[in-house]
Amino acid sequence: WLERESACPVDNIKLKKDDIFPDNFTRREISQQRTKCPNIIRGCLVELSPLDVEAHLMICEYKAPELPENEKVRCSFVDVGCDEKFEDELELQRHLEQFVQKHLTMLSQAYTKMMVNNNVASSSSAIAQQANFWDPPAKNESPTLSQDENLQGLLKALYEKIIFLEQKTREQDIIIANMSEQISSYNLSVMKLHQRYCNGCYLWYFNDFKSKVNAMRENPHIMHYSAGFYTSANGYKLCVRLNLSPKDNNYIAILIHVMKTEHDNALDWPFSGRLSITIVHPTQPFRSIKETMMTRPELEAFKRPVLDLNPKGFGYTEFALLEELIEQDFIYNNQLLIKVQAQP
Repeated sequence: WLERESACPVDNIKLKKDDIFPDNFTRREISQQRTKCPNIIRGCLVELSPLDVEAHLMICEYKAPELPENEKVRCSFVDVGCDEKFEDELELQRHLEQFVQKHLTMLSQAYTKMMVNNNVASSSSAIAQQANFWDPPAKNESPTLSQDENLQGLLKALYEKIIFLEQKTREQDIIIANMSEQISSYNLSVMKLHQRYCNGCYLWYFNDFKSKVNAMRENPHIMHYSAGFYTSANGYKLCVRLNLSPKDNNYIAILIHVMKTEHDNALDWPFSGRLSITIVHPTQPFRSIKETMMTRPELEAFKRPVLDLNPKGFGYTEFALLEELIEQDFIYNNQLLIKVQAQP
């Protein structure tokens, strides 16, 4: 700072080095500290001030003897790029302990380079192999070579190429199948995260509405369940059920079921709170159909489930008339949107 500005930061008076007083207090504080000689690993037990370490190392009887460059100990990782040299094995050991991360990085870079070189070599070999499948007859070839032999050579080359391409296709199919499986697993994980962290507000897109309704008319025992969702990250797990009303199949019934979780023992039972069910209109929100209900602790539907799904549900057996849903355009792209809010 003094060399750059040459002025006092308070009053901007020009200063010289002679105007600066040495900080003897700090020097005295440092000199009172005691540290061990770096050659302690070789047997030196001297304790001294940090200010005197450099001078002591020049005369320390335990210091490592200076060796010529060709006799120094090389780092064990010299093959992957570490060029450090040491006077003895003790210094090498200390270096290996202090620079573990550096050596790991060098190993990783060397491995990556080796893999790239191997891939390039494999690709070159495959191209060379394809190029050698079949060679056309030379111009100066003897005319005695029959046409049948040429055709046989061509067919053999084509057969070998087909085998090669089939093998490559199978390899690609395996890679695609593995990637598809990974993507499916990732999508499932993302969906589970959405269900766990929806804070009790769940949107159920009931797809293929018309065909499902027709199937339920033919078989009244068919019921459709949504995926399970949570009131909070570690809260209650619920799901929605939709089926035709057993009293009048012109109505749809919407009920809510409590589901079993791995942390049910940490929750208060029976489940108590407010439940809201809304059939959302896709273009005119004010026409949406919404019903709100309070839970009833005495009902089996809200007690701690023994099975994965509590067979008893709670809701409305005649929530909405099918004809009204269709006439009032609640069905968009053959899809019905149901919104459920659960507040314990």
